[in-house]
Amino acid sequence: MADADFILKPLADKIVVKPDVRVLSSVIHVSNKEHDNMGTVVAVGPGKKAGNRREPMPVQVGEHVRFGTMSDDPNAEYLKYQEYFTNGQRYLIMSWQDVCFVTGQHDDQTTN
Repeated sequence: MADADFILKPLADKIVVKPDVRVLSSVIHVSNKEHDNMGTVVAVGPGKKAGNRREPMPVQVGEHVRFGTMSDDPNAEYLKYQEYFTNGQRYLIMSWQDVCFVTGQHDDQTTN
């Protein structure tokens, strides 16, 4: 579900994803340097314009998705999505085409 005070409205084929918070082991010290790759869709644009109509968006608000990860190389052209911070929460703005698959319902606990 989208946050009640969430006002960011993506355009065209863009979506906004709230990345999952990873649960790290409390027993073994883990240096987690992996990029986020799962999250919940909180906003969806209207779709790309194709002639006189818009292409339908294949993802919907509330779906749990897995997406590709960004490269550490700033010159890389693959997956250039933006981070957006509001009210202490981090969101990712990306194209729906960066989504690899929909995983189903969000279970509120993501593990490594």
